[in-house]
Amino acid sequence: MQDILPEGAVALTVPADKSMMLVIRLTTAGVLARARLTVDAIDDVKMAVEEACTLMISQQCPPDALCVEFLRGEHALEIHVHATAGRPCLCGMDPAELEVVRSILGSLTDAAQIDCADGRIRNILLTKEL
Repeated sequence: MQDILPEGAVALTVPADKSMMLVIRLTTAGVLARARLTVDAIDDVKMAVEEACTLMISQQCPPDALCVEFLRGEHALEIHVHATAGRPCLCGMDPAELEVVRSILGSLTDAAQIDCADGRIRNILLTKEL
């Protein structure tokens, strides 16, 4: 077994329920530790992932399931948080509120993007430099 997270993807799909946050946090911590991030960086990114998942779950019509994908590239780790249900989710937040959330997520990682169209959050992308 290698000490470092190999390039490629790790995906976790769980029911869209707050009771699953511990599973998401533990998986996130494991992936980040394998990517050799510092303890402080791991804590920040875990918090950002949890906030992104909570944002997806707290929409007006929450999804049935969440997918958190970790994609390790040569210089960065990308974390995609998205709903797996067929029905679109309504965010219910105005653009200014979403910008504040994006800024907070970006302060915990190196970059954050929220893909929101027609009032629906489709994907949240968090990037952490390695």
